[in-house]
Amino acid sequence: MSTRIAEVRTELLRMPLPRPMQSGSSSGKKGGPVSHINMPVVFITTEDGVRGLGYAWSLLGGATATRCVLKDDFAPLLIGEDALDHERLWNKLYRRLQTVGRVGLVMQAQSAVDLALWDIKGKAAGLPVHKLLGGYRESAPCYGSDGGWLYMTVSEMIAAFEGYLSQGMMGVKMKIGHEDYRADIRRVREVRKALGDDAWIAVDANQKWDLPTAMRVGRELEQLGVAWFEEPLLCEDIPGHAKLAAALDIPIAMGETLGSRFEFAAYLRANAVDIVQPDIIRVGGITETVKVVTLADAAQLPAAPHHMMECTIQVACGVMRSGPIEYMPWVAGAFAEAARIEDGNMFPPAGPGLGLDIPEEIIRKYRVE
Repeated sequence: MSTRIAEVRTELLRMPLPRPMQSGSSSGKKGGPVSHINMPVVFITTEDGVRGLGYAWSLLGGATATRCVLKDDFAPLLIGEDALDHERLWNKLYRRLQTVGRVGLVMQAQSAVDLALWDIKGKAAGLPVHKLLGGYRESAPCYGSDGGWLYMTVSEMIAAFEGYLSQGMMGVKMKIGHEDYRADIRRVREVRKALGDDAWIAVDANQKWDLPTAMRVGRELEQLGVAWFEEPLLCEDIPGHAKLAAALDIPIAMGETLGSRFEFAAYLRANAVDIVQPDIIRVGGITETVKVVTLADAAQLPAAPHHMMECTIQVACGVMRSGPIEYMPWVAGAFAEAARIEDGNMFPPAGPGLGLDIPEEIIRKYRVE
């Protein structure tokens, strides 16, 4: 069997979101909701015909540039290489474009390649990726995250949240980050009243506030029994997050906008985070997400990966002894089969590798030329 890479194919899809989104940091050109997500895709095929699927995502820009990195920069570096050498290839790609993209869209392109290589590795072994990683558990609890956007009324949020809870999900997450933070406190209070004192509710500010405002909001959230306070400050502000983590009882969750294990390590050294949230696409794929989870484990902190549930579930079940999956079906429409959720728990796909497939008709329908 030859696992040398023979072909690298790239595509770019523009997928409609199942529900428009609007957060404290992401909105449309005129400040309204965003209705589509961009999905750069890479297919890597070996000489023996084993094909691996990888992908990235973006909402507000950079998608065509990510596709260009995949096609123009990474593809020539991959042809002829052994697809099973994911660690060596990760470092080869990283070193080649380090001066122009240690984080950001170059890293997102690298993540897509890494997913495809792990997909090939699993298919070559005849095993799902979570079994290759360690097979720690068979499923992970999930919380509903696509139902608490800033543009939604409280009644609309409650209806969406009750739908998630009725499926047995562990809880829900809502966005905060209005210009007047008092509006957010009111909305959280009303959701708490509707769902009850026992409901698990987390909130996400998406880097909206300065330190004094975040401190005030955090103290209000503590009184409402909120599970965690996510991304209260700009992601570069390690000292600010450290001050919040030290002063507040509510856990500080963050990491979705960090782009490397080195950035996570800096947060951990500063005691600036309580719940570690790597985004598998932004941080470097499965290879790097596993390393971030290991850092969290060494610090005795929980991990709760961000988005992209269809591939993140492999890491969550492979190496995480606990911690939830964020149910966010942003790219679910691209895949041939829906994610398997039973009694509020998500299961990895049954097939080898990532167990994912994007049908050609989906590519033709949503392709960006």
